[in-house]
Parts: sequence; structure tokens; C-alpha cells
Amino acid sequence: MTLLRPISSDPIAIRQALERGWATFASCPWVLMGFTLVVGGINLLSQVLYRYESDRFIGLFGRVDGLAVALAGAAWLAYALSSLWLVVGLMRGAQMALGRQPPRFSDLARLDGRAMARCFGTLVLILALNALIVRLAQASAFLLTLIQPWLAPLPLVAGVAMAVYLAADQILCLPLTLMGRLTPLGAFRSGRAAVDPHWLHALGLTLVVLLILLAGFLVLLVGLVAALPITICTLAAAYEQLFELPDLNRPRPT
Repeated sequence: MTLLRPISSDPIAIRQALERGWATFASCPWVLMGFTLVVGGINLLSQVLYRYESDRFIGLFGRVDGLAVALAGAAWLAYALSSLWLVVGLMRGAQMALGRQPPRFSDLARLDGRAMARCFGTLVLILALNALIVRLAQASAFLLTLIQPWLAPLPLVAGVAMAVYLAADQILCLPLTLMGRLTPLGAFRSGRAAVDPHWLHALGLTLVVLLILLAGFLVLLVGLVAALPITICTLAAAYEQLFELPDLNRPRPT
């Protein structure tokens, strides 16, 4: 399994990552926001279509509406693919801007099936680990309820703590997957090895990133057109602190 060795043992400098991320975004804001607007619009329309068609699964006479099921499936697939396309494209744009290569819209829009597959695998891995944590916490709480009801909240608190630990521990999983071109397990292990010694700094960066995204949501979702690219650029800048920025022109590993 391929792992990336960090080039620095220093913790993530949160302020430096924010400043570098903002400067990266400011160097090509219209390209990043334009791509986010176009692909994000496709993503939003896919969600709306899925919700509309899923409400029509059962027809007027109690029969399953095959057309509604097919359209809902197509909408869900479009939603998943557009989400991956958006993340991969923005990360590529951030990487190019960090390397002083002004990205064009066509650079961000270029489909990369391998990168999207790695991104999907990484997201599935993180979601699966979180689901496992939740299930274990619920099962433990149920068993403790049978023995000592007042102890039931303890596994739930431990589950929340583990989920927070995992979120901060894997704050660089997407840059490692897309910029470092690692497999999901390789990105997980590389991120853990680099972040664990300075976990509190990673937690601070995680909170800052969540605040940026929350601010975007509060501006009636329109703010996400800027908040999402800024977040991706900040993560890419944090990656640059710990790992060597890869050359976009180097051949892909087989």
C-alpha cells in the first residue's frame, strides 16, 4: 500500500492555511465560483428531481410507477456524479493555483474517472467508519440500559468523541486522495500518520472549515458558491504544508 511521507513534522499552521487558501482563491475566483455554480446547479436540480419523483413511486391506483422509479434513479446517479465532479474539479483548480498555473474552466470541468473513483472510495470509507461508530455506540448503550440505565449515555458520548476524532484525523483525506493520488486506505493511513501527533491543530482547522461552510449556508446557499471553493483551497494549502505539492504533469501511478 502506497503511503506519502510528510515533508514536515510541524503541526498545521491554521492561520497560514487560511491566508494561503484565501490567496489561492483570490487568484482565480471567477473560474472557481463559475465551476461551482454550474456543477452545483446540476447537483441541486438532481436533488429536486429525485425528491419529486420519489414522491410519485406509487401511482393513483396503488401501482408502482416504473417511470418515476427510473427518473429517481437517474437523478440520484446524477447527484452522486456531480458531487464527485465538483470536488475533483475544485481540488484540481486549487492545486493548479497553488502551483502558479492559472486554471481555466475547461481544466476544472475535465472529467477524471480515476480521481472520481478514488474520491468516492474515500468518502465511502469515512462514512462506513462513522456508521460503525454509531452502531457500536447504540448497541453499547442498549446493553448498558439493561444493566445500569444511568450508564446508557456513556457509550453515546464516547461515540460522539470518536466521530469528532475521526473528522479531525482525516481532515486531509480528500487532498491526499486527489492531489497525492492515493488509494482510500493509503490516504487514510497517510493522513493519520501526519495528523495524529498534532491532532488539536487539525481539530482547529476542522472547526474553521466548518464555520466557513456554515457561513455559506446562512447566506441562503448562494454563499456556498464562494464558501466551497475557499474551503477546498484552504485544505489544499494545509496539504501543501505537510506534503510535497505534486507536479500535475507527472505520470499517474499504475
